[in-house]
Amino acid sequence: MNNRYLYLLFAAIFFTMISANAQKKWSLTDCIDYALENNIELNQQKLQVKKKDVNLLESKLSILPSLTTGTNAGFNYGRNVNPVDNSITYNQTLNNRYFIESSVNIFQGLVKLNTIGFNRYMQSAMKAGVDIQQNRLIFDILSGYYSVLYCNGLEQVAAQQVEVSNLQVERMKLLVKAGKESQITVQQLESQWASDKLNLTQAENATRQSVLILKQLLRIETNYNLFFSTLSTVNLQTETSLVADSVFQTALQILPQIEQYKMFLKASEKDLAIAKGLVTPRFYLFAGLYSGYYNANDPANPAADFSYQLNNNLSQQVALGVSIPIFKQASGYSRIKQKQISVKEQQLKLEKTKDNLYSEISTAIEELNASKKEYYASQELRNFSKLSLKNVSIKLEHGLSSVTDYESARQKYTSAEAGLLKSKLMYVMRKQILKFYQSGNWNHLYN
Repeated sequence: MNNRYLYLLFAAIFFTMISANAQKKWSLTDCIDYALENNIELNQQKLQVKKKDVNLLESKLSILPSLTTGTNAGFNYGRNVNPVDNSITYNQTLNNRYFIESSVNIFQGLVKLNTIGFNRYMQSAMKAGVDIQQNRLIFDILSGYYSVLYCNGLEQVAAQQVEVSNLQVERMKLLVKAGKESQITVQQLESQWASDKLNLTQAENATRQSVLILKQLLRIETNYNLFFSTLSTVNLQTETSLVADSVFQTALQILPQIEQYKMFLKASEKDLAIAKGLVTPRFYLFAGLYSGYYNANDPANPAADFSYQLNNNLSQQVALGVSIPIFKQASGYSRIKQKQISVKEQQLKLEKTKDNLYSEISTAIEELNASKKEYYASQELRNFSKLSLKNVSIKLEHGLSSVTDYESARQKYTSAEAGLLKSKLMYVMRKQILKFYQSGNWNHLYN
């Protein structure tokens, strides 16, 4: 019996722990960490980096001399030449050849060194691409997370309005019983109460939709219950003025998208050098070691002479050669022209990226300053709207105000609450974006 109670106790503790874990509130950084680990596009980008690692290693190893060894064996029937004495024979013969060959390019317009440089720059560009994909993912999570907070805040405002409307209906019913108000006023308030419940339902649907979008970004099952931490208090007192040119110069040195296009430009320059090197003469060194065995099925040439023949037929070769491309349907020079155009294209892409970045930073600074002013104004409007609604509610209970006046004041208050929440979230988000331009990463989100 004691064991049974003990079992039930442990079971209760276990399920309590599971329930507590299921109710865990996800912070913004929790969402980011989970997304970075499970995002498919980001993992695909990392695989591209590994491919470039292989390409770079391959180009480095291509500098080493080639080394080939092998053997072949064959039977000859009918008339053939005896390789021992060069006589004509009609006997069935066996040939067994062995060889080792090696070659190395001495010079070819630095093609291999430029290929190493090309692959190194492409590898760096792909690594920057991983950072770009990661930053985009974090920005999407940031936007999705704040969208959830915004919709959830609107839902809370709508829920509060439903509760207030319900209380107003109940109070007005008491006034009707006391003969101080008419039933029409109650009906008008009940109509508004129904409208508020509709608004609450729409707000709940919007929250579920925003949560669904965030779940899709996180690659979490739709039936998983997500609970989110609330936004901390906004501090606007420590803000310093930002200058677009200063932030832009910093961003040029640290942002991965700028680094990627720089690497693409350098890679295209190396690609051009490779194309030029392919139309230059190639100097190479070749060496080989050969031997073989011959058996003409002749008693005078027994198989026991195998080792003797290998030593006797041993030959070596060393050659120094040059290959000069004279005419290949002008493909080499056409390739050079194409690579020169590619270099110019990459230069323009880099300049365009810089221009876009400057515009983004300038816009972000303007939006941050505007959202700061908007937040102050929204806060002041919310306070006045709240006070106005309180005064109208009191007047309505004393018959000094109409339901229309009450509804107008309540709508203004609801709109002011939504505006304050929106300006707060927009300010925080734009502040985070500016910090990204100043640091090149999103580490400040973890502070």
